[in-house]
Amino acid sequence: MLEVKDLHCRYGTNPVLKGVDFCVRDGEVVSILGSSGSGKTTLLRCLSFLHRADSGTIRFDDFEKDITKLSNSEIRALRMKMGYVFQNFNLFRNMTVRQNVLEGLVTARKTDRAQAEKIADEVLEKVGMSHRRDFYPDQLSGGQQQRVAIARAIAFKPEVLLFDEPTSALDPELTREVLNTITQLAADGLTLVIVTHEMGFARNVSDRIIFMENGVVAETAPAAQFFDHPQQEASKRFLRTVTNDFDYSI
Repeated sequence: MLEVKDLHCRYGTNPVLKGVDFCVRDGEVVSILGSSGSGKTTLLRCLSFLHRADSGTIRFDDFEKDITKLSNSEIRALRMKMGYVFQNFNLFRNMTVRQNVLEGLVTARKTDRAQAEKIADEVLEKVGMSHRRDFYPDQLSGGQQQRVAIARAIAFKPEVLLFDEPTSALDPELTREVLNTITQLAADGLTLVIVTHEMGFARNVSDRIIFMENGVVAETAPAAQFFDHPQQEASKRFLRTVTNDFDYSI
């Protein structure tokens, strides 16, 4: 289980996270929803140490510590347990699809090259990109690039996979192919934390919804309960702007 408590983070003098409690259990799919500026991406970046939080505690399985007092080696050890998929793919433009997956395995994880090649081929097959393994990113659609980014992330066999709005840069057709890939990962039992604006996907795939507003968790509930019977006025107001399925009257 990954958990943070009383997480605070600011950019300059601007507080972005204001005491967030968050957890994801093994095998759970959690979608983080909220309007732009609510703190969703910052939470994800703090979880993965792409940005250092100002205060709070972190727990990962039996490890628990003040998040501001972690050593570099402890941060590296925690990062090894996580995978991160960015909005804009972040692929190396001068490397082929296969090389993009291989690079981290060989360089960062020191995996034997023959074993790394086997893993790369397996994960590219899993996301439906083995037939493009010798292509370069500029020769791929956005959806294909994102599936390569997912393959790169799962190649490390992370305990938790974090997605930061993985379809925000894609048109609807390409969005579907990426969401289908993530849905398959969920069906395989991977632990997923997903920041998304895709309401249908969040409802159908998530075990639990975390709704954020103004840097705090305003509501957390099982997915069906959140969409059918939101409890907080802020949640109802948000859902009225993003879906026409229900009235969400107060």
